[in-house]
Amino acid sequence: MLRASTTRIALAALIVRGCLAAPAEPERLIEAGHWKRARVLVEARIAEAPADPLANFLLSQVRNAFGDRDSPLPLAEKAVALDGRTARYHRQVAECLGVMAQHSNPIQQVLLARRFRSEIDRALALDPRDAQARRDLMEFYLLAPAIVGGDSRRATETAARLREVDPLAGLLAQARLADYRKRTADAEACLRRAAEIQPPSYRARVDLAGLFVAGVPPRFDDARRSAADALALDAGRVDAYAILADIHAARGDLAALDAVLDAAARAVPDDLTPFYRAALRLLASGRDLPRAEGYLRTYLAQPPEGNAPSAADARAQLAQVLEKRRRTVAQSGRPR
Repeated sequence: MLRASTTRIALAALIVRGCLAAPAEPERLIEAGHWKRARVLVEARIAEAPADPLANFLLSQVRNAFGDRDSPLPLAEKAVALDGRTARYHRQVAECLGVMAQHSNPIQQVLLARRFRSEIDRALALDPRDAQARRDLMEFYLLAPAIVGGDSRRATETAARLREVDPLAGLLAQARLADYRKRTADAEACLRRAAEIQPPSYRARVDLAGLFVAGVPPRFDDARRSAADALALDAGRVDAYAILADIHAARGDLAALDAVLDAAARAVPDDLTPFYRAALRLLASGRDLPRAEGYLRTYLAQPPEGNAPSAADARAQLAQVLEKRRRTVAQSGRPR
């Protein structure tokens, strides 16, 4: 009886563990920018099942997000070798090649570009509705030199096709094109349409807020409203907090800044990007440099989240703050 009971308990534990590490969970975490949390689950899955193609694909994404330049491509290639009929595995190979091209010499870029096109074309042949693959292709046409296939006209065409496949992703892509071409009004129009699509999109509202903050002059009130709308949709993601921190730091509203940083630290404790954004804004304005220093030291107190500013970036900004403080002391004779 005891042995049977023990067996049932062990079996139940395995089932629970399997549910907790189900592929859908790390993918949801990645979608929300929670790379550290996803990494724990994906690395555990790889340890248990190194021949799982999905786990290799996801770990490739995670390693890419943390700036690893060595392992993401082999992991993506292994996923393809294990299951060559899944479009997104080929797409991930292409994305790894694209990252490598950014850090390569011109000759290597030509070779990498050719392979990128081969993999992205394969992904779209397997799944013509893969919105991310079409977005990757649009970015290739937009940013690649003409000698390797870059073509602004084809970038526009690809974004239009993407909109037919996925209206939200297509509008976000068209906004990206318009912003890149400095057609701010067109970018805003696309993002406003994207924000009207149901179900509501966090990304559309964050992108719209970012456009307002980056405007000349910035439209902080509009940005604050869009960021607040995004926060209402999902208070567990960091992007809206980072934009609000930027806005309050720019306006010198330190009470509101403290409030949003406190809320961000409680909601997303493993991503301190709002502190970094606030510090950069204070540094640029020369306002309250001790506060900017404190924010950067807070950011450096833990490893950065995936796709967030690196520790090296933060240390470089901290050095600028300290140098600016030193010059201020030398000029005025008192710390600032």
